[in-house]
Amino acid sequence: MTAARHRSLLLIAVALGTRGLAAQTPLRVGQSVTGRLTLADRQLADSSRYRLYTFEARLSDTVSADMLSDDLDANLIVADAAANPLARNDDAGGGCNAHLSFVVPAAGTYDLFANSSSPGELGEFTISLVQGVTAAARDTTCRGFGRVKGVIQVGQTVKGQLTAGDPLLRTDSSYYQRWVLPLEAGRTVTVDLVSDDFDSYLLVTRGRGQKLVENDDGGGGCNARVVYTATDDHPVRLVVNSAGKRQTGRFTLGVTDGARPVEPKGICRFRTLRQQAEARAVTAAGARQIRVGQTLPGELTAKDSVYPDTTYYQFWQFSPRPRQEVTIDLSSDEFDPVLILRGLDTTVVNNNGGPGCDARVSLTFPETGPYTILVNTTSDPPRQTGRFTLSLTEGLKDQVSDECRPPRPPRPHQPSRPPPVAGSADAQTAHTIAVGQALDGELTTADHFRPRDSTYSQSWNLAGTAGQVVTVDLESTAFDPYLFVAGPGIGASLQDDDSGGNCNARLTLTFPQTGDYVIVVNSATKRGTGPFTLSVTKGAKAKSLTRCDRTG
Repeated sequence: MTAARHRSLLLIAVALGTRGLAAQTPLRVGQSVTGRLTLADRQLADSSRYRLYTFEARLSDTVSADMLSDDLDANLIVADAAANPLARNDDAGGGCNAHLSFVVPAAGTYDLFANSSSPGELGEFTISLVQGVTAAARDTTCRGFGRVKGVIQVGQTVKGQLTAGDPLLRTDSSYYQRWVLPLEAGRTVTVDLVSDDFDSYLLVTRGRGQKLVENDDGGGGCNARVVYTATDDHPVRLVVNSAGKRQTGRFTLGVTDGARPVEPKGICRFRTLRQQAEARAVTAAGARQIRVGQTLPGELTAKDSVYPDTTYYQFWQFSPRPRQEVTIDLSSDEFDPVLILRGLDTTVVNNNGGPGCDARVSLTFPETGPYTILVNTTSDPPRQTGRFTLSLTEGLKDQVSDECRPPRPPRPHQPSRPPPVAGSADAQTAHTIAVGQALDGELTTADHFRPRDSTYSQSWNLAGTAGQVVTVDLESTAFDPYLFVAGPGIGASLQDDDSGGNCNARLTLTFPQTGDYVIVVNSATKRGTGPFTLSVTKGAKAKSLTRCDRTG
């Protein structure tokens, strides 16, 4: 506990000044009772809630008290009737539980405050009082609970801001906030996290951090949505988070009764408010116009605008009638279409909602607009261009779930170069490594981005000789390495995650042909970046059977 968190005489006096208004529960030495901190309980000066217990003790008695909880970080305070604090403790019970022992200075009635270490914490606890001294825990480190931003209730919507002053997740360097949500057993709720400033990520956890459910883009666009049914009446914690590193900004967190549809993860092309304003300016200046009932041809070229993921896009604009039902279809035989629809409060992204690989958005539009349509492509293969057809028809149409076989652009004859593999990026300048070398590199956000699993990848060229046996190792302490190797005669790409031990990747292969091969440096987790070492050695190496574990 920090010095600022230690209870001062003034804080205790504030609580004691209102003790006549608070419910007091008698507690006998040798007794253990279960209680609960709720929104109805009184608060101390730091806004944390407490339950007040009283007990009788004799002069020179030694008494020990314990407060245990899986819902909150326990804090205990003992005071006499004159507002003198006799003992206080936060984590001496181990595992964020509170424990204290003290010698009674005079016979009389004493107050025991069952309290939380952070404002906003609620939930069940057990408090006990015994005669004599009991030992404190050996390990008094508190893990899992952490600072709580506030309480949110079902039916409530709160506005907040994620800042650089919030805690940082060590696993992915993203900021987060915890909000406590009290629930009753069997109640189903929908939680929405919406932001125009960062790519929303939402988790529901127990008090100690046990993850119950998480979501990235289930709220449409880049917003997060979770549907959760409580299995008991313990409160849960909503973790407001971002999908990207060190993203900050304003957000809206809302909890509604019942289950609402959660959209499958699509293609989230997140843009900041500044980027949205720039896009609106471009739209107003040069968007092509289309009306409901029209089918118009177009062509996406290298002269069109470029997204940060290196895909081209083109603006179109239309204005429906209020409450008009419209289906938008984007089809092409020359690229894999992505359709992005934007309005004042609407962002919809679709890849394969139409027949085959065609994109489709079918909506009832609440207002006239105007609405902006972005004709776009998937990022694999990179920088796709070609002719397309955009059509707007009256009425709603179902999504189509048939097979998509994306068209591949013609490639020049390169007998020694392998076909594209998952995670490769022909548009980026490939690095080169030779057998016998070990080279350092860095995977960054400037590398090729794979929307299907939200990872970055980097290509390395390797010259191979038919019949030669080599081992490729990818090692990193900054991210969980994932490795692809492809080339002439291999067919489907070779892949590995953890065969190198300590979560590192390793592939041993025999070159089937003489030619140029491609090694793709990738990560097993979303948006993993950082320094790495890539090595290619002669001969075979054994696979490690050690389980990947980087939690320590």
